[in-house]
Amino acid sequence: MFYDFSHRHSPCKVEGAADTVILSRDTRATAIIGKEYLYNGVFAPTSPVKAGDMVETEESFLVQTMRPTTERDKYCSLIKTNVTVEIQRYGQKYDRNDNPIGDPSFIAIQSDVKGFTQYVTARLRQAEAGLLPTTVYILQLQTSVDVKDPQDVALTSPDRIVMNGKPYQVDAVDRVKYPNLLHLQLSEDAR
Repeated sequence: MFYDFSHRHSPCKVEGAADTVILSRDTRATAIIGKEYLYNGVFAPTSPVKAGDMVETEESFLVQTMRPTTERDKYCSLIKTNVTVEIQRYGQKYDRNDNPIGDPSFIAIQSDVKGFTQYVTARLRQAEAGLLPTTVYILQLQTSVDVKDPQDVALTSPDRIVMNGKPYQVDAVDRVKYPNLLHLQLSEDAR
């Protein structure tokens, strides 16, 4: 099928490597998420694309799922990114002689990380079982992003996500819901 529709091929990058995709809308839904963010992508059988990859055209997409078709094309569910975040971790800064500098604070671990976020509404709470009562946003990121689970014994305080200039606390990190993607639950950060 991929080769039968060469007139619809669009150049893209998969994890920075040049590739080709056929993009289409995923649904004819009336909700904004279906209209604006959900896409299907069909890649050639030889494409290196896999679940969790970042696909870039004029816009950026996360590959949520990937399955082969009968012709071995790679049929993917894509979600368009809508946010760039910074990941911060509570810790101490040190000089080159390992002397502490100032008081412990939140230190930037990664910046300019693209992801997909969604504000938690009553409707989303009905659709998404397992949301914590304090969750205000859910966020999807690639697994290559350094976000620690809040229960990690090495942490003195849960990680912080800075989104649109506002800090949020990471309350839950689900590594199972989407293959090769992190599904985070964020709450208002009062620290």
